[in-house]
Amino acid sequence: MSKGTPGTRKRVLKPAEERRAELLDAALEAFTERGVADATVSDITARAQVAKGTFYLYFPAKEQVVAALWERYVAGYLALAEDVLKDRTPGDDWVGVLAELLERLVGHAVEHADLHRVVYGSADAKALALCAETNQRVIGLLAAAIARGVDAGVLRPCAPEVFARVLYEGTHTTLHSAEYRQDDVVATVRDIVLRTLGK
Repeated sequence: MSKGTPGTRKRVLKPAEERRAELLDAALEAFTERGVADATVSDITARAQVAKGTFYLYFPAKEQVVAALWERYVAGYLALAEDVLKDRTPGDDWVGVLAELLERLVGHAVEHADLHRVVYGSADAKALALCAETNQRVIGLLAAAIARGVDAGVLRPCAPEVFARVLYEGTHTTLHSAEYRQDDVVATVRDIVLRTLGK
């Protein structure tokens, strides 16, 4: 039985999802170190210890990796939101529900501050556009939660989609454009919700 050529790396077969996750982790490292524009596919594959061809089995281009990283981040948001919003009834304290949801979302954003800096600091227009598409899922979920409270008569009437977009994008911009204390951001968002939507 052949033991392989000395000095060659033994090929390791891994489940597709595991390999994809490793490529994403390697990409985040490369992007954080060099920026999206300067990091290359070779930088990513070297960190993931795979051949360049393996990269293209999972991603057609580098911009798609940025979008996939952001999608993974947003999936965390959606899981948090589902946890906060499950089993809610029209009679619930919807100002409190939204405040809790936004507090959890701010915490999630702070935990992934490196990704924020990478995406908004060095990603190109194409990658940012792909991220914006993913953001719409969270904005839609926030808007639906606000609409439920308005329909139940426990929140003041508003344009739910607009309010959700202002909260989401305003909070994100604040978090990645300057160094603010998480508690201050949470308190400000909570105050905005209370003053604008509370009865």
